[in-house]
Amino acid sequence: MSTRFGALAERDFRLVFSSTTVSAVGDGVAYIALAFAVLHISHDSPAAVGAVLACRQAAAAAVTLAAGVIADRLPRHLVLVAVASVQAAVQTVVGLLLVGGHATVFLLAVLGVVYGLADGFVIPAQNGLVPAVVSNSRLQQANALLGLSRSILGFGAPALGGVLVAAGTPGGAILVDAASFAVAAALLARVRVEPRADLAEPEPFLRELREGWGEFRRQRWIFNTIVFFGVGNLAGQAWPVLAPLVVKEHYGGATHFGFVGAAFGAGLVLGGVVTLRWRPSRPLLVSCLCAAPFGLGTWLLAFLVPYPVLLAGQVVAGTGLAIHLALWFTVFQQQVPEHARARVSSYDALGSFVLVPLGTAVVGPVAALAGIRPTLIVAGIVVQVANLLVLAQPAVWSIRNERAVEAVPA
Repeated sequence: MSTRFGALAERDFRLVFSSTTVSAVGDGVAYIALAFAVLHISHDSPAAVGAVLACRQAAAAAVTLAAGVIADRLPRHLVLVAVASVQAAVQTVVGLLLVGGHATVFLLAVLGVVYGLADGFVIPAQNGLVPAVVSNSRLQQANALLGLSRSILGFGAPALGGVLVAAGTPGGAILVDAASFAVAAALLARVRVEPRADLAEPEPFLRELREGWGEFRRQRWIFNTIVFFGVGNLAGQAWPVLAPLVVKEHYGGATHFGFVGAAFGAGLVLGGVVTLRWRPSRPLLVSCLCAAPFGLGTWLLAFLVPYPVLLAGQVVAGTGLAIHLALWFTVFQQQVPEHARARVSSYDALGSFVLVPLGTAVVGPVAALAGIRPTLIVAGIVVQVANLLVLAQPAVWSIRNERAVEAVPA
């Protein structure tokens, strides 16, 4: 046990881990609650669900590059404290609107923009912070534990969200999320990180942005694959927009959809356990291979497979995603220089997710015109073709495990 969980012996990582664990509870509950609250308000309109989610995503994408520069300039744990505080406030307002019966699709979309502006800072700041709070030999283990913490509580949280929605309290579920962000902010405020020397004299904003772009281009393994991941993520928005409606009509509603999310969470837990010990010789290749099952759910929904099969497919998809993310972030944190880590992460996140709001916004109208089943089938095909194109990139095959990485000249 000391070998597997040794990263938790380091105080600052333990605080980051705890904050992630707490917020994972709220996130799992809130997604189910928000989706079904919008369906209720809009009289089962998938376009309305897509619009609310797209507002969050578009705002996050719009601020990502600036977030990378800011997270490289300021203490990253304090950036995350501010982010969690804003998200706690937004979710409190959303929860109270739902409880009071005053929520509208427009208000939820506007609040989604504020939430997204804060959320755009999370990936750049966290990618830069994790290597600063854990020793390099425990970096993959730390990333696996962070994913595992989200997954373990994410396993039960969607089911809890489904039960709360079925009981008629989506607003209460959102307030749980608000409380989780408040606790996460309090934990992150206690992190102590040595001041970075490069923060003494920050360069002009645009120069730092250009330097981040230069380092992003130098990392060919990111630069060559990012477009394909972006297209796959665009098509993948068929799931969050259409799955709640399909499950509501054919599988029993919010409670059953909660257990679908719980099955995905179970897979995330399994994948996290695997990456605690497994160190593949080609971590980036394995990471990209394990991303392939992520689009499986759209096909299962399209053909209305038996409910146990749908659950099993989500377990497989969750397992693959957990392995993919743990290995991807580890390679990223080992390959990208510390001073530019947040900026490169912001370009990575922007390329990966810039098309996501478009996908979220258009899936509903496309499904209304072409039908839900054809939309889900085509979305699954696009995701798998994008994954194959990622695997065709030579850069994906070139990076080896940590010992091999250290031997490669800078």
